[in-house]
Amino acid sequence: MATRDLWRLCADWLIRCEILPRDHRVMFPNAEIFDLAQTLRDGVLLCHLLNTLSPGAVDMKDFSQRPQMSQFLCLKNIRTFLQTCKNKFGLRESDLFDSYDLFDVKDFAKVLNTLSKLSKSELALASGIDGFPQDNSSIQVEHDYYNTLEELATGFPPDRLSRVPSPVEDVYRTLEDRACELPDEDIYSAVTTVEEGEQEIYEDLCSLRGRTTRRRKERERDQLEQGFEPKTKREHCLKELIETEKNYVEALQMIKTFFIHPLKNIIPSPNHELIFKHIEGLGNIHTAFQSDLHQAVRRSSAQALGDCFIKYKPQLLLYGDFCSNLPQAQERIDDLCRKNEIIRVAVEECQRKANEGKFRLRDLLSVPVQRVLKYHLLLKELIKQTDKKSPDRTFLEKALEAMQDLSLYVNEVKRDNEQLQLIQEIQDSIVDLQMPEKTSLKDYGRLLKDGELKIKSHEDNRLKTRYIFLFDKVMLMCKSRTMEKFLWGETYSYKNALVLAQHRVEEGVPAGRPRSEKWGHVFLLSENKNSVAYNFYAKTEEMKMKWVDAIKMALDNTNPANAREKGHDFIMTTFEEPQTCSECKKLLRGVFYQGYNCHRCKQSVHKECIQKASKRECHISNGPAPELPPRPIDRSSTVYNHRSASVSSAHSRGLPAKPSLGIKVKAVASYTGTPAPPTNKGQALKFEQGDVIDLISNDNVQWWEGRLHGKEGFFLKSYVEEYRRPFQRGPSYLHHDVRPPSPLHNDENQSPIGSPLQRSPRPASSASQKHPYINLANLEGYPWYVGEMSRESAMVKLEHHPSSTYLIRESINPARRGDYALSVKYDNNVKHIRVMRTQEGSFYLADCRFFRSIPELVDYYQKNSLAYSFPELDTVLSIPYNESVRQNAAPRETPALGYAVASFDYAATATNQISLTKGDRIKIVSKQGEDRGWWKGELRGKIGYFPCAYVDEEEDAADGNSASSPR
Repeated sequence: MATRDLWRLCADWLIRCEILPRDHRVMFPNAEIFDLAQTLRDGVLLCHLLNTLSPGAVDMKDFSQRPQMSQFLCLKNIRTFLQTCKNKFGLRESDLFDSYDLFDVKDFAKVLNTLSKLSKSELALASGIDGFPQDNSSIQVEHDYYNTLEELATGFPPDRLSRVPSPVEDVYRTLEDRACELPDEDIYSAVTTVEEGEQEIYEDLCSLRGRTTRRRKERERDQLEQGFEPKTKREHCLKELIETEKNYVEALQMIKTFFIHPLKNIIPSPNHELIFKHIEGLGNIHTAFQSDLHQAVRRSSAQALGDCFIKYKPQLLLYGDFCSNLPQAQERIDDLCRKNEIIRVAVEECQRKANEGKFRLRDLLSVPVQRVLKYHLLLKELIKQTDKKSPDRTFLEKALEAMQDLSLYVNEVKRDNEQLQLIQEIQDSIVDLQMPEKTSLKDYGRLLKDGELKIKSHEDNRLKTRYIFLFDKVMLMCKSRTMEKFLWGETYSYKNALVLAQHRVEEGVPAGRPRSEKWGHVFLLSENKNSVAYNFYAKTEEMKMKWVDAIKMALDNTNPANAREKGHDFIMTTFEEPQTCSECKKLLRGVFYQGYNCHRCKQSVHKECIQKASKRECHISNGPAPELPPRPIDRSSTVYNHRSASVSSAHSRGLPAKPSLGIKVKAVASYTGTPAPPTNKGQALKFEQGDVIDLISNDNVQWWEGRLHGKEGFFLKSYVEEYRRPFQRGPSYLHHDVRPPSPLHNDENQSPIGSPLQRSPRPASSASQKHPYINLANLEGYPWYVGEMSRESAMVKLEHHPSSTYLIRESINPARRGDYALSVKYDNNVKHIRVMRTQEGSFYLADCRFFRSIPELVDYYQKNSLAYSFPELDTVLSIPYNESVRQNAAPRETPALGYAVASFDYAATATNQISLTKGDRIKIVSKQGEDRGWWKGELRGKIGYFPCAYVDEEEDAADGNSASSPR
């Protein structure tokens, strides 16, 4: 049996095991082997597979169900699968693949071989599901297709570059690269998870559908006696709200009657308090809440109904602590039942009396979480059935906003607790990590990214392989220490830590290291004082950009824009008790580093609300903020930031000059001191066009501080651009920086310059001008211009278009916003070239040809190959992207489920999220994360997650009648 066919048999087996649905993409006619590999890469479905073949084979708490492609968690899941295959299903070590064979897709043939062996194991066959292949034919491992994927994907060793792969082999040759390049996605939604099981319990106990016929008839008789018989859809919505609340109160009472009281003298007091924490308190709250709801419905008062939700919202914050405690409570009851026979028998007897043994106690404890996340859904449906002109909608919409806020808060508490568990596992896995007293890894913020990179310090110049854990505040560098091959994970040895606030990230390629090498995609992390620098090497350009974006996100999280405006000093803070944002009045989300606190005026805000709060003076500050003493650098847990102080006062006290950031900027226009800097800044730094200024501080979005001719002061950042000395073109096009746009002069023209050392275009007669001056704001009419778009989105857009399809996009990277880039499809890959500017304002891709406008640049490369400057790209620009779309060349364009309009601002705190501004119209591409409070959408060319409570879905979209494109 050839392995090129084996993957389809494997996919069919997974469907027969009900691990994948029958309409999964692996069954599409155009499906590829990578679709199956990507589906299994995080190990989640593999662990569920074992529990399907043998219930209880894998303890649910032993693997992560939401690894989000974190390498640490994915490898843990894969090793849990391998260990269980060996210990429970009897597979030999020689039958098992290595965890990296799957995660890095290095040898997917071995993965298929292991799954085939598993499918034919005695325990798996006992489930009644036949294995694969069913004819017992031997599996011929085709090494040319699978075992050399790493070499084929990266082009190493060099002598393989000249070998032309066969058409069949070409299907497999880029699997590992594709594994590195694909965006992280939710790939484990096809299997029934613990939360879906908990949902079934909730439905049985609380929903109207879950009630027995006898009890439904009793309720209907009660409704008739109380004069409430629903007739309209709206009245049925009210009925569901009231009845499910009453059922929920009864469920809480059942836990109290059949478990809390009978087990009080059997389970030791500390454990009893932990297991049943808040159950009785929630019962009291919801008994009163249900009574008030019932009265509001009987009075037919929408205002009273809405006020009821708003009134009880503060009391319902108790769910935050309940959610934080729930995993410990469930684990404790399992542990007690496993170790103590008396407790186990007593618990089973309570379960029998309560619900005939249908549900376990640990599962019943999850019902409150399911209930609190239903209120906003019930209110949404009620509003939908309420006339748009009715005054009732106003009251109900206020109640909906309150419950959406509560739902997002509870979901983020759950997510933060998962994050804290992950951080603790990471800390435990670094065997020689010694934290400062009363400090743990969680004090460094959330984990933003982890994975393997190669590193070279400029101090010793040796290339080392390191496993990187990137948190908001620090980057930990570790060395992997592999344990016994099939244990659940590796351990790590601590090597170094970098305080991110003391560093800046730069993209580039150091001299002497060709980019054609496998680990040749480089970025630099330099200390702000230029004393230490590190080169980081990633496998692919896309992987490198993910790291760069994650580092920039970490820096933005700890030092967001406007955090120190108007005398404020907003610092990322962990709040011990639930807090409300001083600006938008919504809850701060989660359980650690939920928001930002100004230590001067004590305001607490969301990240997205800092800009609004900073528009007003800090209320305890009168006039300019007094100069603060320098904050000590604590390399263990705090973040150090350069603070701008009054230049005149510093000089008057004879203090030494402030350290520069090691960055120079060049004036693009003269600045005479008008407009003047804010009063809390200090004096202006005057300069002439062309002056080169040493940058002292750039942490303000509008005003920067610099030094020129020994004088220090402030100036508008829009008057300068980054200064770079002339340079020769490096070995590849991917490392060039983009020059910010500047005005062109109508009397200039461009002709190719022979020497790459010449930096300025030669003047030419106006008669030779092919394009008049093009305003950069007027590129919309060109079929190749797509506006703002991220690198990742450009790859997705171009992936299924013909070769030589291209587009010009505007970068959304915060460091290069407004700059331009060319993305072109070539040789089954998407390449990106930065559009640069000379000091005189001309455009170029390589410093041997210059153009006075982007249309002129595009026109030239439509007729001349890019290979003249970039040997890797032997193509012209043939098909503008928008024309290719019109010709239906991209059938796999991401479809829209609908559209939503942002009701509130939201600032992304992770690279897989998108930021929202009130009024934005977002294309909804997935609602799979709705149970967690998140949707996936596309905005300004970037695809990512956003809180669904922060948007209003357009009603035609919600009804399934949305337009296929934005209006």
